[in-house]
Amino acid sequence: MNKLFNKIAIAALCVVVLNSCAKKLDVIPPSNIAAENFWKTEKDAWLGLNACYSQLIGFDGYIEMASDNAHSQKPWEGPFEAIQLNAISSADDLGYSFTGVRLSNNFLEKVGSCHMDEALRNRMKAEARFLRAFTYLRLTSFFGKVALITTVLPFDAPPVPRTSVDSVQKFILNELAEVADVLPQTYDGGYPQEKGRITRSGALALRARAALYFGNFVEAEKSAALIISEKSDNHHDLFRVTTLNAAQQKEANEMDQYIDFAARGIDKDKFVKGMFSYETLWHAANANPDNPEYVVTRGYIATEQQSDFQRYTYMRPSQLVSGYSSLAPMQDLVDAYWDADGKTIRPKIAPSTRAANLAAINQVVDGLGQNDYIAKVPTMNLKNYSYIGEFRNRDSRLYASILFPFKGWHETDFPGSSFYFQWYSGLPAQDDNEPTTGYSWRKITALTSSFSPYPGEGWAAEDFPTIRYAEVLLTFAEAHIQNVGWDAQVQSALNDLRDRCGMANVPTAMASTQAALDFVRNERRIELAGEGNRYFDMRRYGGANCASVMNGTTYAPDGSPVVNKTWNDRLLLMPIPQHAIDLNPLLKGDQNSGY
Repeated sequence: MNKLFNKIAIAALCVVVLNSCAKKLDVIPPSNIAAENFWKTEKDAWLGLNACYSQLIGFDGYIEMASDNAHSQKPWEGPFEAIQLNAISSADDLGYSFTGVRLSNNFLEKVGSCHMDEALRNRMKAEARFLRAFTYLRLTSFFGKVALITTVLPFDAPPVPRTSVDSVQKFILNELAEVADVLPQTYDGGYPQEKGRITRSGALALRARAALYFGNFVEAEKSAALIISEKSDNHHDLFRVTTLNAAQQKEANEMDQYIDFAARGIDKDKFVKGMFSYETLWHAANANPDNPEYVVTRGYIATEQQSDFQRYTYMRPSQLVSGYSSLAPMQDLVDAYWDADGKTIRPKIAPSTRAANLAAINQVVDGLGQNDYIAKVPTMNLKNYSYIGEFRNRDSRLYASILFPFKGWHETDFPGSSFYFQWYSGLPAQDDNEPTTGYSWRKITALTSSFSPYPGEGWAAEDFPTIRYAEVLLTFAEAHIQNVGWDAQVQSALNDLRDRCGMANVPTAMASTQAALDFVRNERRIELAGEGNRYFDMRRYGGANCASVMNGTTYAPDGSPVVNKTWNDRLLLMPIPQHAIDLNPLLKGDQNSGY
């Protein structure tokens, strides 16, 4: 299988790229890398474009911790708790970088001198324009106004002012519309047609996301609808499994502790296959551009520069081979998952009640070491405990996304044949690797380490879907509700998601447009949990929505406070960092409001 990977080191035009297809290091001798002898050949163009691809973001779970989905008790991971506490300042930097813009601009300016096929040159230029638009979408989503630069500025160029939000948004949408008409639907594989490069669908998908973020629902629906209508041409669909492996089947057998299949009229086979269809689209052999759900793909390989530390070590609990629990889901997210009926959000449980329920079940396992705990849990009738009742008969995606105490997860590299999540509460917040929230991520977490440069740490090499087809369906549904209302087209898009995860169809009627929007937005939160969308979604819903979900204390299952969320409308945008202001005097009087 062919993938696109890249590694760059820039000193003038120094580029080194690793192509995973041939597994050979393609290196330009440093003595030959200079402006006068580069940008001459098709291979130079290929290397230069691959450098641009290095800026494509893959796993973006860190920004979830600046929302009501997740939390990190470790300040060295970034200023995410400061955002939740309304304590962020211009001393913090949420990604105010134009590296991706400059790389793309440099490619677009220099590729014209390469001796190569003109059609290939135009395709590569479209790829670079996509990557520049991708960078600008992230910049404007964080900071609002940003300097719109489409040429390579000399290092001694005069300071550049910020460009209006409307102009930046128009640029992004226009660029993506134009490149979508140039890019192919698929790639055959092999140089220079590696699978994983940006396709027509990728450009339309980013355009749909951007238009949704901008409140341009007509264009969001239009771009998403094109991908859906062209799915047979672009080979996109939701990922589904048809059989279970032994570890998955073991967990399926235990799901009777959690789902009253007969009493609820739930098809067990469909439900458990839905769980694993949703979970395993990120795992092992499924994590590559041939996965029909991968619309835009970030490639990884097993090297220190191009593997992913976060998805293996940072996300995992300490039980799973020295995981760090640096990114942990919060109770707020757990509360958002539907009941198994697919439409009811359960009443919240008082922290004191939850703490008492947890204490009662913990009495059965108090004092047990890890191995004895793992041996004990499967002998317990979990249905008898009030604490477990909170997790019974819930959305299938809860079980595939969140590790909660006593839940089994057997498709892991835990040393042994079984794993049951055990939460140790009351330990020092910054001196251990226990999540203070009481939960760990299961979704997206890598099952195996493909690269281990340091003892006790592992890195993931699976590719990651930066945009997947599920998001396209959700974008279409929300935009169509805004444009037309809740109708059969919305239901069809959402029921495709529900069929994949083994859940009940969505309701056929809604009380109001707002009720329909609330429904699809919660569905979006559940489906895309942990993928980096919640931070941006909250803000496009508006300050009043943010105030309703980002104020108040979130508690751990034992009743201990995790974070006292504090909202201020200044948090709709992030501050321009002070280091950027120091370099550009035009920014001194143009800081975002409230900083």
